[in-house]
Amino acid sequence: MIAAQVHAYLRTPGPGRRQVRVGPFTVRFTPGNRHPMSNYAVPDDGARPTATDVESLVEAFAARGLVPRVEYVADAAPHLEAALLTAGFTIDDRLPLMACPPGAARRLLPPEGIAVVQARSREDHADAIRVADLAYGEPTTTPPDPVAVLARLRAAGRGAVVVVARDVATGAACGSGVATVPRAGVSELAGIGTHPDFRGRGVAASVTSLLARLALAGPVELLWLTPGDDGAARVYERVGFGAGGATMVHASRPRPKVP
Repeated sequence: MIAAQVHAYLRTPGPGRRQVRVGPFTVRFTPGNRHPMSNYAVPDDGARPTATDVESLVEAFAARGLVPRVEYVADAAPHLEAALLTAGFTIDDRLPLMACPPGAARRLLPPEGIAVVQARSREDHADAIRVADLAYGEPTTTPPDPVAVLARLRAAGRGAVVVVARDVATGAACGSGVATVPRAGVSELAGIGTHPDFRGRGVAASVTSLLARLALAGPVELLWLTPGDDGAARVYERVGFGAGGATMVHASRPRPKVP
């Protein structure tokens, strides 16, 4: 059931995305954003693509100068991996899918000296983007792209929830995360990160707790995420997330090496 719900969510058009159909795939492109995680294909449930289907998919990404990527729940498309591997794709990640149903999210207070609040202003959203970049190893010396900040604000207006943590003494952002715009009754927690100087203090847990409670207060039947490692999974378990019994697969086809 979770696999089908997550696939329906992934295939439903989201804000700022452009979707095209290629064979048994829905391909989600994000104009102006070339990051691999923002451009990927989702298969139909039970997809059995032909070699021609997969090559057409590769060509759709190549025409935009992007690395071909596929994200899907293994149980929803059990025959897909073999077709991708035959076509030269590699499996980048197998991530356990965790879910939190309505009423299950626990309130975890932030550590002393840290305030965790819902992002409201342009500055809040810019700081959330900035700290996420630092947390995920993509630091920038320039302010966040104004277009990205505006897109985040517009998404918030459509139901996305953004949370930012700040050091009370200095006002500096030290953590952030987002619950995506609900689609088909489903929302995803993503981009939960902590500034390197504040790790190990419970910032991520308190950010996740507020995000989950705010998201599940809206029209969300299923809130899900994929932990990056066992440590992150333990944090999410404290909030109320449990094993969803499914695995998210990320696959891509690397560009050929130039001799």
